[in-house]
Amino acid sequence: MTFRSLALSNIRGNWRSYGAFFMSCVFSVMIFYMYAAFLAHPNLSSGHILGSVQVRQGMLFCQYIIVVFSFLFVLYSSSAFLKSRRKEFGLLSLFGMTHRQLLILIILESTVITITAIGAGIGLGIFFSKPFFMALAVLLGLKDPIPVAIPLRSVCMTAGSFFMLFTLISLGTALRARRTEIVVLLNAAGGPKEKPVYSPWLAVLSVVCIAAAYIMALMLNVKNFNMLALYILLTILPGTYLLFTQFSGLLLRFIQSCTAIYYNRTNLIVFAQLDQKLKENARMLFIVSILSSVILTASGTIYMLGLAVQLDDIKTQYDDAQGVISLTMFIGVFISLLFFIAAGSLIYFKLFTELQENQAQYKALTRIGMSSGELRRIVVTQTGILFFVPCLVGIVHALVALKALDNLLMVSNWLYSFVIIGIYMAMQTIYFLVACSSYMKIIKLTKEHQL
Repeated sequence: MTFRSLALSNIRGNWRSYGAFFMSCVFSVMIFYMYAAFLAHPNLSSGHILGSVQVRQGMLFCQYIIVVFSFLFVLYSSSAFLKSRRKEFGLLSLFGMTHRQLLILIILESTVITITAIGAGIGLGIFFSKPFFMALAVLLGLKDPIPVAIPLRSVCMTAGSFFMLFTLISLGTALRARRTEIVVLLNAAGGPKEKPVYSPWLAVLSVVCIAAAYIMALMLNVKNFNMLALYILLTILPGTYLLFTQFSGLLLRFIQSCTAIYYNRTNLIVFAQLDQKLKENARMLFIVSILSSVILTASGTIYMLGLAVQLDDIKTQYDDAQGVISLTMFIGVFISLLFFIAAGSLIYFKLFTELQENQAQYKALTRIGMSSGELRRIVVTQTGILFFVPCLVGIVHALVALKALDNLLMVSNWLYSFVIIGIYMAMQTIYFLVACSSYMKIIKLTKEHQL
């Protein structure tokens, strides 16, 4: 068997493991291509779309944001994917595969996925260009639809950028796997774990930082904006981080001390496992909460700016400003959608990265008599906490930020804000249900194979 055939058989045989990583790559390529195609569209470059000249620099900056986002998103999904395969790499090394051969195997697998993902991503981007441009025409208030265009420059830029991106990431992950000892690879998820330690002082500090940030945000006005904005950022970020790394753990310990709650049905197992999960996932929960607050705040901000522009009485100024606001709204919606999918994907990848380790625990629980319904209740409860707690924190952050913006712009539309929050929670709930369903199917299939 050659390395090429081994790489292809690995991909075919472990498609469930490869699928999530592959789809994240395809999604990143598709999003980048559609945005690049719009940016290179003749109607935009010629100024036929109102406001395009004024916001062109902002749109180029947005493209750089998408590049950075794609790099970090693919890097995280790649790291999560390879972490779930560390035991497999350890077995290959144990059976005589050298570090050099392992490096070649990983690069070959990554190359196959890279080329396929780039082709599929650009193909889907071209396929969805028509509905994408139609939606854009409605959003921008254009009388005529934007004609579909396939700029060769956008295709080449997308293919070249992502090929370089995937190559760098695959080389980095392959070298990292190569330097890891066999014993470490084989015991990737089997080593003993230390009991989490939390500081009451840091937990109190998290509450103080968040409260201080909220108070400063509500005190914002045009005069003190430049001064307070930085202080708000410097308090809300560490406060939110400590909220998940310290305060959440102490809150969980308090719940465990309440025997009426802790010993009710399957709560003992739920909270016992959750203590360790919170420690391991604290950074991820922090990132998701910040992404959630950015999504909701950006959506509300853009709409409020649009309302502020509508207060202008001069028709020509209104038309020009409306074009700028429409394009700005498009950028905001696009980035918000990107961040939403990123937030959900971070939790999804983390959930399935730990699947192999959790399967052993679930297998032990079924051996001592736990039913499938009780096992499902444990999975749904733990997954629900990981999905919705950072979203709720992000929503509270966003509500305070929108109230501060309301005070700055003297424009209020809380109905729209709550509609956005409702849509966001509905989409997050769908994401959660899909993740739970996929997770339970894999556990069920594993149990059937073991039987």
